Amino acid sequence: MKNAFFYALIVFVWGTTWIAIKFQTGEVPVENSIFYRFFGAAVLMFLFLLLTKRLQRLSPVDHLFCMLQGACLFCLNFYMFYIASELKVESGLLSVIFSMATIFNVINNRLWHKVVPSRNTVIGAMIGVLGITLLFYPDFKNAMSSDSGSRLLGVALAVIGTFLFSSGNMLTVRHNKHQLPLATTTAWGMLYGSLIMLLISLFFVGSFSFDQSPQYLWSLAYLILPGSIIAFAVYLSLIASIGANKTAYATVLFPIVALSISTLLEGYTFTPLAIAGLVLAIIGNIIVFYKPRTITK
Repeated sequence: MKNAFFYALIVFVWGTTWIAIKFQTGEVPVENSIFYRFFGAAVLMFLFLLLTKRLQRLSPVDHLFCMLQGACLFCLNFYMFYIASELKVESGLLSVIFSMATIFNVINNRLWHKVVPSRNTVIGAMIGVLGITLLFYPDFKNAMSSDSGSRLLGVALAVIGTFLFSSGNMLTVRHNKHQLPLATTTAWGMLYGSLIMLLISLFFVGSFSFDQSPQYLWSLAYLILPGSIIAFAVYLSLIASIGANKTAYATVLFPIVALSISTLLEGYTFTPLAIAGLVLAIIGNIIVFYKPRTITK
């Protein structure tokens, strides 16, 4: 029952954060916005841990892995998605790409832990890739145009961001194997990720700006509290209890929420081809983790 509630919470929160990310792009450089998001989340988490006396010490090696986790899970992956959003990739379609984290987790398990993928994994991956291809078929068809080319670049960056997110999942598994406190490693990971983004902001932007409009402030608050602190705490706790592969399966349901919101607020249109692509992408993810019931005599 608890896991089912956690799944529902993650699907709803992260399914709606894509439109909040869209509201963050514009006047403020994306580098600044990502820094504000995760630095704010880190500060709140450290305050909570200090007040409740739950902050625990980590070894220098553990801090190094927290830094790597921060780079993958709370920094570079979101950097890719924010840029993709600036390149006019709809928030709903970004969530579809992000749902492929299930497949990337299987790939990373192979790379990190030498786990050989099953036949279902190979078949599901092929169907999922076909679904993504159908979703973006108009862009592939018109790739010679400058607008479509930039949008395809956004798609490529979103794929890279999803792979980095999956790598962060593998680092979370490492923390769990070493029995490190989840809240402490998450707080340090968010702090390190925000500091890395601070350096990126100083190097590529050189200055900081802030948008005081209600749209920007409310979307930032939503991304800090439910989108970062609550959702990541739930997501990472699920990794600790049921594993990275099964937890990532929750991302399969994100597109249903995100594309629905994108239809209402961004004018995204479900063409028959897009519907077929979405269905195939979801089916591909389901096949990856489908396990037939064993009948006991």
